[in-house]
Amino acid sequence: MAPMDLVRLRDIGFSEVVPGKASPFAVSPDGRLLAFVLRRGEPTGNTLCSALVVVPLDRKGAEGKAAARILDIGGAPPLSRGIYRGLFITSGVPQLITPAWSPDGKSIAYRKKIDGVVQIYLVRSDGSAGRAVTHSEIDIEDFSWSPDGLRITYLARPGELESRRRIEASGRTGWLYDSSVLPNEAWSPTAWAKDVPLEAFTLELLSGVTRIAADDERLRVTPASPTGSLHELEVRSGGGAAAWKEPLGAHPESGQRLWAKLSGREKQACLLAACAGGIVQVWWDRAGTSVVFLRREGWNREEWGLYRWSPVKNSVALIYRTLDALTGCQPAGNDLVCGRENAIMPRRVVAIDLTSGKSRTVFDPNPEFAEFRLGKVLRLRWTNDRGLPAWGDLVLPPGYDGKARLPLVITQYHSLGFLRGGTGDDYPIQPLAAKGFAVLSFNRPPTVSSIVPDVAGWDEALAVQFKGWAERRSIFSSLDRGIDKAIVTRFVDPERIGITGLSDGASTIEFALVHSHRFAAAAMSTCCDDTLSSLVLGGFAWGEHNIKIGLPPSVDNDREYWRPVSLSVNARKVDTPILMQLADRESLLALPAFGALREAGKPAEMFVYPDEYHNKWQPAHRLATYQRSIDWFAFWLQGKRDADPVKQEQYARWDRLRALRDKALTASPP
Repeated sequence: MAPMDLVRLRDIGFSEVVPGKASPFAVSPDGRLLAFVLRRGEPTGNTLCSALVVVPLDRKGAEGKAAARILDIGGAPPLSRGIYRGLFITSGVPQLITPAWSPDGKSIAYRKKIDGVVQIYLVRSDGSAGRAVTHSEIDIEDFSWSPDGLRITYLARPGELESRRRIEASGRTGWLYDSSVLPNEAWSPTAWAKDVPLEAFTLELLSGVTRIAADDERLRVTPASPTGSLHELEVRSGGGAAAWKEPLGAHPESGQRLWAKLSGREKQACLLAACAGGIVQVWWDRAGTSVVFLRREGWNREEWGLYRWSPVKNSVALIYRTLDALTGCQPAGNDLVCGRENAIMPRRVVAIDLTSGKSRTVFDPNPEFAEFRLGKVLRLRWTNDRGLPAWGDLVLPPGYDGKARLPLVITQYHSLGFLRGGTGDDYPIQPLAAKGFAVLSFNRPPTVSSIVPDVAGWDEALAVQFKGWAERRSIFSSLDRGIDKAIVTRFVDPERIGITGLSDGASTIEFALVHSHRFAAAAMSTCCDDTLSSLVLGGFAWGEHNIKIGLPPSVDNDREYWRPVSLSVNARKVDTPILMQLADRESLLALPAFGALREAGKPAEMFVYPDEYHNKWQPAHRLATYQRSIDWFAFWLQGKRDADPVKQEQYARWDRLRALRDKALTASPP
């Protein structure tokens, strides 16, 4: 398998496994059809394309070969953004676009980016016509049909228009540098979320008139919580029964318990063991008498269990259990339609019979993937020095005979579902294996705060994690023992180990390089943790938050506090060659570490990708990151060079980095 093959995979929903998030699937009112948006990257033109697809849910024909129909084709989906410390920040991950059937099943509406703005696009379910029914000046973030199918109520933030105009106008006299500025992203202020709230509007489809939504219309898009329930998820049966989950305690990581309220009965907690813990999704069965729920369980929640709870009988029955990741599940008659994937199988659409537990394939978006020759995958399990469980998937090259020890590349920090490129999808696992590497896809343990009682709220949990760098020490202990597990297989060469990571994974790299000489090469997609990056260069809002959870202010210049983790503080100590491939919006945060490494004469190289975010969204950038990462580890761990003439300047630079490394090792051997 080559990098291009991986970049061009077709996706339904989020490309990574995101438990508990909304579903990409929409079941037609008669239960016979399934609609979803299919997405694919094309690196050659650096484009993302998407398509609205409908497939039948009946059991006729060969599995996975049902006649899929493309109803509409679009371009790149909008990118996700969240509210962090009161400000909007875009992540780079494509938004989840879920179609919605009209109540009569004759039309499908979905959000589509048109001329740079997300609109509602309406398509006939027979594929005969499609049109934009909104012409909003601002992105539409969510919507819902009226029960009669004559209206659509949608959510948008019209205040953003005035906010943009105000920010642009204030630039003429200079922007005040305050907490609304994120200097690593841009020097212009960012709108505070509280100042641009979501507002609801209703579109009359027959007349085309848009008006402010009535309260009952808005509730169809943003349902209210049931009275007296601190619920996290609620579903209702056709008869009005409700099911939800509530926290087990004040601890933010305490897990949840399943509750239900049937008509004419008091609300009821399920006190059986299966009803507490990692509950992901909840539904009522077709009869409306039993609650079906999906939970993560087993060793570090590596398994996915599907259960049925009868509140009347107070009994729980297991329907289905698997190591395969199940995402976006939606009920369809007596079936549950889900995305299903595993280490060597990209996501496909399956239907699970809720009576028998049998699973059948409804649609495979990547049928050609079966032609690729893949290596064996071994699941390794262990505990760290705190007794916290973790696992890793050891991926071996295709046809590997077990005779020669292999160089090892580590990807982080989740190993759920299809093993693509680690968290952030920057380090191509199967293409690395195809080049003769063993790859350890590391799934991190639970947080240290999860086993500390009397933690109330996420700020307290973060304070526990940062105190004495407890979280970094816990994760590194787990990673270190995972490497030991891989070496015990006798497939891995302990002298040729590389490590990769994004975000929390990059923080693990920093800590590992400071505390260990195991790593012969490293590649990072974000960087770094130190005084300037964490307190100053990310802006006031982030800096003040970090001080709140226990980091010393930058004015203290507390190098001893940062010594256990900071590359800038330890630049003279770290000899591992480091490749940084960063988004332009985050590269400022890397400069203290990168500058210190360069001044100390250490082997480091940095690439910056334009118009990128925390997660890269452009296919050309993903392909370049894939290819350069393979070249980097082949150079340092295998002593190999690509003969492509275009890359010879790259190898000339890396030869100079090798000379720097050799000089550093000679001066201060480990």
